[in-house]
Amino acid sequence: MRKHRMLISVTIVKVHAPMHSTFRPQKFIKCPYYHSHMRILHLSDTHIGYSAYHKVAENGINQREMDVYNAFKQFVDYAVEHRPDAVIHSGDLFDSVRPSNRALSFALSQLLRLSEAEIPVVVIAGNHETPKLRETGSAFRIFEHLEHIYPVYRGKREEIEIENLLIHAIPHCHSAADLERNIRDARLRDGYVNVMVLHAGVIGIKDFNYIRGDFNEQVIPSGSLSPHFDYIALGHYHKATQVTENAYYAGSTEHFSFKEAGEEKGFYEIDFSGSTNIQFIPLSCRGMLDLPQIDCMHLEPNEIETEILKACEKYPIEGKIVRISLQNIRRSAFKALAWHRIKRASSRALHFEIDYRFFETEHEMERSHRIGSLVDEWKEYIASVPIGKNKKEIEELALTYLSEVQT
Repeated sequence: MRKHRMLISVTIVKVHAPMHSTFRPQKFIKCPYYHSHMRILHLSDTHIGYSAYHKVAENGINQREMDVYNAFKQFVDYAVEHRPDAVIHSGDLFDSVRPSNRALSFALSQLLRLSEAEIPVVVIAGNHETPKLRETGSAFRIFEHLEHIYPVYRGKREEIEIENLLIHAIPHCHSAADLERNIRDARLRDGYVNVMVLHAGVIGIKDFNYIRGDFNEQVIPSGSLSPHFDYIALGHYHKATQVTENAYYAGSTEHFSFKEAGEEKGFYEIDFSGSTNIQFIPLSCRGMLDLPQIDCMHLEPNEIETEILKACEKYPIEGKIVRISLQNIRRSAFKALAWHRIKRASSRALHFEIDYRFFETEHEMERSHRIGSLVDEWKEYIASVPIGKNKKEIEELALTYLSEVQT
């Protein structure tokens, strides 16, 4: 047992704050020994419980679900071996508000390993595991029973002291206004390494184009990130990225979208002894390839097949998640492709996906517009006709015929 972990006790201290401020619970880890430096690990967006595609592992569990488990276990292995002073998880530990029993069991088993190693873990709730309704319970409650594990999920900022480290933990909040207020109210404390943790998109930074669109997400302007914190641990964006001088997205620990194809996955190790030293530690996870697109404008079906087969031979698709895009392909050519040949050539990949964009002639676009007009006219007409029985069935039958004409 390390000296600075001896006789650790946890207390919740209620502070009688001035009338102009909001009361905030503070968590203290009291210890008789203090470091002259501090070393932490920062990870995020593990999305435990995620599954995709139809491939199963030898144990009968979805292979992608197992990939996610394996990535998180690698991180825990590293933490137990290298014994950091703290682990910070900046949100989306789980992939959903209601993780399966298997996902919960796995997460508990790995966090228990960190708990038994006496490594403090601060984990905030992200948008994926935060219910929209406040009265809905959080899966994070079960972690409160684990020693050294500190879940932050109630939509309010909490301050957690670990020796000379002060963590300003801000989970996914009930509103964007709440999030910005929690960030604004965070106060640095002298004599401590001050680290802020939050889960949000950041907008307004040159050379960093954050694109909105995720489920239940929250975003903040770049000006909300104070340069005075020793480190800001960000979660939500899946690519490991330095956003400002002191703010970093750890990224996800696995690939979850083809937007992430080719990205290295891992976590950060931050050493605060002297000048802050930040190092990215890669994880070994399943590869994802987004192959160069094929322009099919002037290609016959057999030529398109040949290009796909050549790509499968040229690139290392073995065991990977792979996508290839067919641009400007005619509908007739798409229907004429020998899919059995393509399936055989791509079988070495865990998952092989074909994305396609049809080329439409002027005649096809004109007909598509005409069919669209017919559909609108039919809906308008049927709505005005006083049919007593089976009106809905008649409407749907006619729409079916119109769609067949379109194709």
